[in-house]
Amino acid sequence: MIPSFLLAKLYAKGSLKNNDSGFEFNLKNIIDSTTLVGIGPVVAGEKSYESDAISLIVAEKLYKGDELTQQNSIPVRMGVAITVKIAGDKLAAGLQKISVSATTRDIGKIKFDISDKVS
Repeated sequence: MIPSFLLAKLYAKGSLKNNDSGFEFNLKNIIDSTTLVGIGPVVAGEKSYESDAISLIVAEKLYKGDELTQQNSIPVRMGVAITVKIAGDKLAAGLQKISVSATTRDIGKIKFDISDKVS
C-alpha cells in the first residue's frame, strides 16, 4: 500500500482550473509504472463525481472514466502526465480540497487528497 501523502505528490501544483465543462487538474506519475483500471470518485467540496463524469488525457489520448476496466486499461509509465477532467460544476475561487480515488491493476484501490487554489 502506498501512503496517501506520497500519492498526493502525483498532483502538479498550480494545475487546478475551471474549464468549459467543469474543472480539471494534472497529475504526473513520479512513483512507478502502473496500469489504471478504474477512476473515481473525485470529490470536490460537497460534490462527488463518479467515473461517468471523469475523463483522462494520457499521451494526448482521451479516455472516458466509465470505460476503464481490467480489459480496457491505461498503461501509465513513470514520468507520464495525466490531465483529469471533471464534467460538472465549476469550482469557486480560492482554496479547494479535492479527493481522488482510482484503481490500479497492481496495487488496487488508491486514494489521496490535494489542496490548491483555482487558477
